[in-house]
Amino acid sequence: MNVKTACTLLIAACWLVAGCETKTKNVDSCGDGYLDPGEECDRDELSVTNCQQLGYYEQVAALGCREDCTFDLTSCSGRCGDQVMQLMFGEQCDGENLVLTTNFCRARGYYGGAHGCSATCMLDETLCQGNGVCGDGTFQAAHESCDGQELGDATCESLGYPGGTLACGDTCRFAVAGCVGGETCGDGAVDGPEQCDGADLDGRSCADLAGFAGGELACGPDCRFDTSRCHPETTCGDGAVYGDEQCDGDNLLGVTCAVLGLGSGVLACGPDCRFDADGCSVPGVCGDGLVLSQEACDGENLDGRTCQSLGFVGGDLACGADCTFDTDGCTMNLESPNLGTLIHVPAGTFQRDAGPSSLSTVTSSFYMSRHEITRAQFVAVTGWPDPSYETTSSGEHDPVQQVSWYYAIAFCNKLSLLEGLAPVYTVTGVDFATLAYFEIPTMSDLSWDAATADWNADGYRLPTEMEWMWAAMGADTGNPGAINTTGWAKAFAGSDGANAIGDYAVFGFESSDEGRTTTQRSNPVGSKLANELGLHDLSGNVWEWVWDRYGEYPAGTVTDYRGATSDSFRVGRGGNWNDDASNCAVAFRFQSDPSYQFNWVQGFRVVRR
Repeated sequence: MNVKTACTLLIAACWLVAGCETKTKNVDSCGDGYLDPGEECDRDELSVTNCQQLGYYEQVAALGCREDCTFDLTSCSGRCGDQVMQLMFGEQCDGENLVLTTNFCRARGYYGGAHGCSATCMLDETLCQGNGVCGDGTFQAAHESCDGQELGDATCESLGYPGGTLACGDTCRFAVAGCVGGETCGDGAVDGPEQCDGADLDGRSCADLAGFAGGELACGPDCRFDTSRCHPETTCGDGAVYGDEQCDGDNLLGVTCAVLGLGSGVLACGPDCRFDADGCSVPGVCGDGLVLSQEACDGENLDGRTCQSLGFVGGDLACGADCTFDTDGCTMNLESPNLGTLIHVPAGTFQRDAGPSSLSTVTSSFYMSRHEITRAQFVAVTGWPDPSYETTSSGEHDPVQQVSWYYAIAFCNKLSLLEGLAPVYTVTGVDFATLAYFEIPTMSDLSWDAATADWNADGYRLPTEMEWMWAAMGADTGNPGAINTTGWAKAFAGSDGANAIGDYAVFGFESSDEGRTTTQRSNPVGSKLANELGLHDLSGNVWEWVWDRYGEYPAGTVTDYRGATSDSFRVGRGGNWNDDASNCAVAFRFQSDPSYQFNWVQGFRVVRR
């Protein structure tokens, strides 16, 4: 026998000895200390190590094993599916026990109704679907004027028009453009059978309309009142649970202390038609996740409310430590995928010059781009070459320059089309969808000079001169409804009389003014501080085109003033990086040929409604 064979036999012998000492596993033998197929556990052998792995929320002792090789769960407590709603562990419901936020369905676009509980103990909107939503093709007269092809019994004639074809719009309100006389809907003036038109509500408010106590009345695309943001007259106390009520009088919708996870006792309904848990054995308190009497919210429970339902455009609503809404995360601003933030500018009235009677009113709020349009944005939106003079620009994030007024309105329409909005401007013979860079005139052109604006379109446009001035002075500076009588005199946008212009404006290269820029070029947008509204560079960097033809202002009060009617020049505002500080004043204006694009200090910003 050679050495290799001897070694092989020795190893085999060792394996046999080891095998004799190994404990053999018996399949399906509960109690042998081994986890056999089908067993949850066997003596000290467990398939999991704690209650949480089994879906329970809490554990008071070590997980054990019964004699039948199933888990001893006496140390585990609380889980989704035990029919007890446990808000402290994030459950919104459990089985038939629900957080009865009656506006849950409404917050998701439905008109109301019940909601269910999912297998994960979260509120389920499946049951909301039977309560209707705009676009489901079912006309629900209590909430809609129409839905799809369903117009109820309405016709053009029943709405007061002489005739024509009535249709239904995307928001389930009548579209009257096909009615005889309906073409006047959208002209901004209430006439014929119209209840309203654009911003003109004919002096009416929510409180004037039957069934409403207040809120924000609007005008729909059918020139009829849109009451979706009006507040119904209070029904608390009538015994019926309605709207945002949790209860009403003795009507608790079957909810008890136990259903709310507050032990035993007597649940009551408070005078505000919200649950009063003082009679429960575990009284509700701020921080328990329940929205009860005197609370607007509690923890993650916002009672179905959102920033939008509180009147904001968007953002993230939160609940404060005192169980009142924290709206710091809400915003009135819009977001453009191509421009970023557009700042909300409220409507208001202001004094435009030294004359106390020289008042201007902007009747509708609007949104203004936080920054001047940059070189990169101009190219990305239009696909055209960058017209800027690179020597006087630090890069693509500087404002675009050498832009004529013609190019500015063309950009607005291109951006509107890109974002699926209605273009504002019309130039005879021009298709902005296919418009090429070289097709825009570089000399004065009668058709482009005669461009018209649809002030009811939702697309992008240049601000009017009064809108620009109102925004530059900071609008109402936090005092809604007050007439701003001093903003016109500001030395620059953002001035409070004591701060330095150099912190707010890129200006004065060729001047000797304190704070002037020392580089012979523009800066990236937003490199200086913003004014009171959060708008950057309204003074300095580059001049900004506005819509208006140049001319003397009319005397006295003007409303939604949009410039002179005959002058061929257009207005620019805001000063630039090269001019001295005096040109950065809020009241300063200049005029220029709208075709002129050879000036390396001319740019623009945009607004929309």
